[in-house]
Amino acid sequence: MSIWEALPILQNGIIASLIAALVCSFLGVYVILKRIVFMTAAISQVSSLGIATALLLQVLLGGQIAKNEHSESQTLATLFPIIIAVLFACAAALLMASQPTEKKLTRESILGIAYVVPAALALLILDSIGGAVHDINNLLFGNTVFVPPAQVTLLAIIAAIVLFVHGLFYKEFVFVAFDPETAMACGMRTLLLNQLLFGSLALMISVSISSIGVMPVFAFMVIPPAAALLLTSTLKHAFILSTIFGGITALIGFYLSFQFSLPTGPSMIALASLLFIPGLIKKMLGRA
Repeated sequence: MSIWEALPILQNGIIASLIAALVCSFLGVYVILKRIVFMTAAISQVSSLGIATALLLQVLLGGQIAKNEHSESQTLATLFPIIIAVLFACAAALLMASQPTEKKLTRESILGIAYVVPAALALLILDSIGGAVHDINNLLFGNTVFVPPAQVTLLAIIAAIVLFVHGLFYKEFVFVAFDPETAMACGMRTLLLNQLLFGSLALMISVSISSIGVMPVFAFMVIPPAAALLLTSTLKHAFILSTIFGGITALIGFYLSFQFSLPTGPSMIALASLLFIPGLIKKMLGRA
C-alpha cells in the first residue's frame, strides 16, 4: 500500500503533525532567544503528567465516559486528557514566568524539579493503571496514525489562537525576549507579557503532546529554531526559516516512517537533527 492509498487513514495524523510542527517551530525561536529550553522540557513533562492524571481519573470513574458509545461521550473522552494537560501546563507556565523570591531556590532548580518529578509521577500513574509500555510510548512519541478528528480540530483552533496572540503582540514579545531590562525601563508590563508568552507556549505544548507526543514537541521547539538561527542573524528570517524547517521535517519524517515502517516521532526527530548541517557548513566556511 502506498502512502496515497493510505491517506484516508493517515490524513489526521499528517495534519496534526504539520500543525504542531509549524507552530512549535515558530514559538521555538522565543525559546532559544530567552534561553528557556529547559522550561519547555519542564512544561512538556507537566503536560504529560496531566494526560496521565486524566487517564487515572477515567479509570477511577469506571471508564464510563470511554465506554459510552454516543459520539458526544467519545469526543469528551478524547478531549478530557487534553483539557487536564492544558490546565496543568498553563498553571506551571504562570508559576515559571514569575521570578523566584527565595534566592537559594533558583529558577534552574525549580525547572529541574518541575521536569523530573512530573515525569516520574506520570510513569507511576501509567504503570499503576496498567498502561505500561504501550501508553508510555504513546505519551512520549504520540500515536500520529490514529489521531481522532476532534483532537485535530482542537489543535487547529488552539494553533490559530496562539498565532493570533503572537501576531498581536509580536513587537512586545520580541522586545521582552531580547532586552527585558530595557523593556521594563520603558514601562512595559514585562511580567504580564512573560506570562502571556509562557502561557501560549504551554497551551500549544500541552495540546500538541496529546497528538504527537512529548519528545517530538520538544524537538520541534528546539531543533528547527536553533538550526534557523545558525543560518541567519535576522529575527524575521529566523522565524520564517524555523517554521519552514519544522513543516518539512514533519512531512518528510511522516513519509519516511510510513515507507520504512519506522516510529513516526523518532523519525521526525532524527530527520530534524540533519537541519544543523547547513548552519554548521556556513559556520565552517565563515571561519575559513
